[in-house]
Parts: sequence; structure tokens; C-alpha cells
Amino acid sequence: MKYEVQVVMSYWQTINVEADDAEDAKYKAFEAFDITKADIGEGEAYNITLLDKVQYVVRNHNHTVLGVFDNEHDAEKDAIEYRYQTGNPAYVDKEHEDES
Repeated sequence: MKYEVQVVMSYWQTINVEADDAEDAKYKAFEAFDITKADIGEGEAYNITLLDKVQYVVRNHNHTVLGVFDNEHDAEKDAIEYRYQTGNPAYVDKEHEDES
């Protein structure tokens, strides 16, 4: 399955600055902030959206659906078993089910 996730991270860094007042110190600290030297703080994930769901569909030579699976391994296993039992071809198709 494919998801879109918005991640928000906080970073912190202690910076010493020479300033005329607290407002000036804040401005200079923001200017001096270097994300490559900062420590990672808390993080959260927002707006997790399922973009599409992948399904693996097993069909025989007549295009009859033999099974629908969430993972390719199980679908291939089913197709192999069908071929072994019947001697007929079986195919695995990867399909997307849009979740809008």
C-alpha cells in the first residue's frame, strides 16, 4: 500500500549571542541556527492518507479470478499451486485500488 504522510520535526540548538536586548538576541539566534548542528527533538506525523492499495490478482488462462492477495508472495504461491494442480497457466497481475 502507498501512503502520503506529513512529518513535523522539532530541532533545538543552544546558541550564545551578543545582543542589545532579548528581541535582538532572538533575531541573532535565529540567524545563527544551523540545522546540521542541532539536536532532533520531538516529531509527529499528520495527515496520513492512503493513496492507493496494491492488490495482487491471480487469474487463470480463461481470465477467471482465482484469488486476490495483499502481497505478491502469497499470490505467486497460489498461482504455482493452481498450475501444479491443473497443468494450466495462472498469472499474477498487480492492480491498484484507488482510495479517494
